Order: sequence, then structure tokens, then C-alpha cells
Amino acid sequence: MSEAFEAFDEHLLELARFVEEAESMEKGLLQLSVLVGHAMDCEHCSIMLVKKDPETGAPRLRVQAHHGQLPDHAYGEQQPLGSGIAGRVASAGKGLLIRDLHHSEFAPLARRKNGPGPVDIIAVPILLEGEVIGVINIDSPRGRRRLAEEDLRMASILALVVAKSVLVHRLKGLLRTSFTQMALARQPGAATGPITHAPERVARLLARTLYDEMERAGFSRDHVLIAATELIGKVGEVRE
Repeated sequence: MSEAFEAFDEHLLELARFVEEAESMEKGLLQLSVLVGHAMDCEHCSIMLVKKDPETGAPRLRVQAHHGQLPDHAYGEQQPLGSGIAGRVASAGKGLLIRDLHHSEFAPLARRKNGPGPVDIIAVPILLEGEVIGVINIDSPRGRRRLAEEDLRMASILALVVAKSVLVHRLKGLLRTSFTQMALARQPGAATGPITHAPERVARLLARTLYDEMERAGFSRDHVLIAATELIGKVGEVRE
């Protein structure tokens, strides 16, 4: 295990450098899944983030990036918090090591197919300022070794790095426009509070700021509705 920790230290430094250098969230999460898989010396790693259902507003886990094999349909699935292995980890906010998955209490929840040997998996929450924003799933250690408590500890450390990476990317995005900087400056505690890692809150803040600015500039409510309609239209163009 000492050799594993030495290799882990090297990958941790690589992760730290990556957090500072990655350009976009999408590319960043993909690369993070690769780096986490290598750091854990495992063949499979997936990163899921909590997203709100657009219709119900209920939080759901969705796969955002993966390393190794993963069915294409996995990206279209939405897992409720408390449901499935990852959903339970997100709900509890505590990491989980499952040894011999298909012969454990979690066997009915297994998505990984049973193989010639025991399947060990690790799922750890991605925590940011006490809030679960996602889950990292890891399995299939190389060399047919078994996952142990030390691996769970390493995965928990990596989850902290991933959480900070998500925060860094979101902060970079917020600071790219003067309009966003102005909106945050008007919100007490926004620069250091939870609003900096909650996209929904930031979106509401920007909407309120836009409304206030249009009202201050003398636009009528009809003009505000025109702006809102234009914004909805842009969202529709992106989805097409």
C-alpha cells in the first residue's frame, strides 16, 4: 500500500496543477475522471453532478464525465437522491466501499455486470462547503487487487480536489463578464458565500439584476418581457 500512496501523491500534484490550468468545465471533468482513475489505479471512474429536474425542480444525479467503459445511455439517466448506490451516497453525504458487490446487500442495485471475480466499488460524495454537489464512482482496480479502506480514504481526498476544481471553474466563469461582476458586487456576501457555487442562485441573481438595470434605464414591463422572450429563444436555439 505504501507504493500505492507514493503513486497517489504524484497524481495528486498533477490534479492540483490541472485545477489551475483547465479551460472549460466539460473538458475539465473529463480530464478529472481520467486523472482520478489513474490515481486510484482503477479502470472505471465516473463523475456525477447534482442537477435539478427542469420540470419538478427535484435534485437528480447525472453522469457528466467518465473514464473507461460506460454505456452511452448512462448519460441520459437521472438518478434521484436516495435511490441506487450513488443516490444513497449523495443523500447520506458519506463515502461507501462495497466489497464483492454481487454478494452484498447492494446486489439488487448493481449496474456493473458480474465477472469471474468479486467486484469491488467505491462511491464518494463531492462536497463543497458542506453541500453535496455530486458523486464519484470508482471500480475495477488493475492487477485484480481488491479495494480497501485505504482506497476509500484516497477517493475521499480526490473528491475534495474535484469539488474545488468545480468551484474554480464556476468562479472563472462568473468573472468573465463585467455584468456578472456588477451583479455579484451588489449582493452582500456573494463573493464568498454559497452563491458562488450554486448556478441556480447565480442565474436568479443575474435575472434580478437585469430587471433592475432595465427598469433603472426607463424600459417598460413590455420591454422586459421582450428581453425575457429573446433569452428563452436563445435557450431553444442551443437545445436544437
